Amino acid sequence: RGHGTQLPVPLTAVPCPGFPSFRRLCHYIVNLRYFEMCILMVIAMSSIALAAEDPVQPNAPRNNVLRYFDYVFTGVFTFEMVIKMVDLGLVLHQGAYFRDLWNILDFIVVSGALVAFAFTSKGKDINTIKSLRVLRVLRPLKTIKRLPKLKAVFDCVVNSLKNVLNILIVYMLFMFIFAVVAVQLFKGKFFYCTDESKEFEKDCRGEYLVYEKDNEVKAQKREWKKYEFHYDNVLWALLTLFTVSTGEGWPQVLKHSVDATYENQGPSPGYRMEMSIFYVVYFVVFPFFFVNIFVALIIITFQEQGDKMMEEYSLEKNERACIDFAISAKPLTRHMPQNRQSFQYRMWQFVVSPPFEYTIMAMIALNTIVLMMKFYDASDTYETVLKMFNNVFTSLFSLECLLKIMAFGVLNYFRDAWNIFDFVTVLGSITDILVTDRRRGNDGPRSPARPCPTCACSSPCSSSSTPSSGCR
Repeated sequence: RGHGTQLPVPLTAVPCPGFPSFRRLCHYIVNLRYFEMCILMVIAMSSIALAAEDPVQPNAPRNNVLRYFDYVFTGVFTFEMVIKMVDLGLVLHQGAYFRDLWNILDFIVVSGALVAFAFTSKGKDINTIKSLRVLRVLRPLKTIKRLPKLKAVFDCVVNSLKNVLNILIVYMLFMFIFAVVAVQLFKGKFFYCTDESKEFEKDCRGEYLVYEKDNEVKAQKREWKKYEFHYDNVLWALLTLFTVSTGEGWPQVLKHSVDATYENQGPSPGYRMEMSIFYVVYFVVFPFFFVNIFVALIIITFQEQGDKMMEEYSLEKNERACIDFAISAKPLTRHMPQNRQSFQYRMWQFVVSPPFEYTIMAMIALNTIVLMMKFYDASDTYETVLKMFNNVFTSLFSLECLLKIMAFGVLNYFRDAWNIFDFVTVLGSITDILVTDRRRGNDGPRSPARPCPTCACSSPCSSSSTPSSGCR
């Protein structure tokens, strides 16, 4: 099929003479080398044109141009459908056109487009006909059948849905448990007054002043409200927890839970910080644990499908794995000087020894601890000590880099990606130290406070001192 060769055509009883020749022609066209590639290109262009339409203004000039392109795309898909019907037959025999679900999808999409065009051309642009145009969004699905790897992934997702039901039951059970716990913890505690100074409903009356832009003052009525997401009952708790599991807007729900005080009472900032533990546990169970279970299920299903496809072969699974490893394995290259009496060999023996590696790992750990010890508003002495430690570690890592270059050689050293990473890191650290010292040198040392010229004391003068202002 890939070279345009003709396959045997399953001919059926045909009443009209000359039809078999036409059917062979359709079969030849369908099995051309570039036929499927052309259809994929048309599908891609159709999807781009569909995304480029203006949904707000249906009569926009851009939509009028794209409508003519849609006519062309629909014509191509109609031609494909017709020649495949002629080539494969309709329904009566094995392998017919309508015995494949993907062909049925193509037929529905093309038929919907043709019906929509027919009624639109007659001026009957009613809502029912407009809804048929929505079927055009199914055109990208036509690519699944034509790409074997994409079809394998789609089949894997569909087959994994059979096992999703059991996981979904466990998911809903845990969701129900968390909803019941949330109701016990937060029921009736998500009320608030529009005037934040009022905590109780009985005090949330009258009006209060709101300062707006340009120093304008506006009086607003106090209202006792409830947050949009709350835990007053199990149903609302399920909805709120589902919203939290999506990862969108959950910090606001967390803040309301932490600020919650008592039933029918307004919030107090940070009143119960321990309530955040509830959301930590919830995130561990649902967004992390259950999502990974669904992903693992799809992966396992994909592997099982691969095993089923390989059952026809004589090799077992472990044997195939060994063969794949042997084909894809690459030898581990490790440079070693040939002359064992040379200085380079002794240096190589030193840098590859376990004590050297353990020492470097210990220095990396200590350097990490030093980097963690920085904090805001530290004293100058503390900053100087940390800088000294940083210079020492940079010197040691630079020495490691030089020793390895001497042991392996320049070319062999830079053949390893990790050695390149170490070299770039050391070079960046040295550059940072030099630039920082130069910047401080240009700024110069801080000048001491000058004594006030208007008095005999040695107190420093303020920036606004005058001869008559005296010392501070």
